[in-house]
Amino acid sequence: MVDSLKKLNKEEYSFDTITKVGNYFFVFLIGSFAGYIYEFLFYLLIDHKLVNSGFLYGPYIPVYGTGAVLMLFLLKKFKKYPVLVFFLAMIVTGILEYITGAFMYELYHRRWWDYTGLFLNINGYVCLRSVFTFGIGGLLLIYIVDPVICKISTKYDSHKYLMIASCGIFIMVLDLTLTLMFRNKL
Repeated sequence: MVDSLKKLNKEEYSFDTITKVGNYFFVFLIGSFAGYIYEFLFYLLIDHKLVNSGFLYGPYIPVYGTGAVLMLFLLKKFKKYPVLVFFLAMIVTGILEYITGAFMYELYHRRWWDYTGLFLNINGYVCLRSVFTFGIGGLLLIYIVDPVICKISTKYDSHKYLMIASCGIFIMVLDLTLTLMFRNKL
């Protein structure tokens, strides 16, 4: 397993713009779904409740996908330095989580998450536990998820690949539209 990961990380890929966009779409989709699964399991194990903690109806939380895309875009160039990737992932996602939490509160006058009382929290929007977890997620993204996506994308025609990714994005946009109309009206 370790040898196959090392080999996967040593492979270099050169992509056209369409495939790069498709890769970012897939990173967004995978990050959004992984965030949903993470929160679902967290609430199930800690609170013993089945909770859809996301803003949308579906099994994805776009702030995680956005964080994944930001991390990939900003941190991939530091791939040779895993400790740096870990700490930069904590910073990038911490800033995103804070801005998103504050924005959502201003927009809806509701906290979608509240870390008040947790160690090193900042206004309840971010805490050490959350950014530490996101740092680990950044390592998984840079060293496992992205190389696998890159390898898979070489097997498809770039236009077909982008169409597949676009279908996932379309479903999320439709979900967002329905959410804003019925579940979380502005």
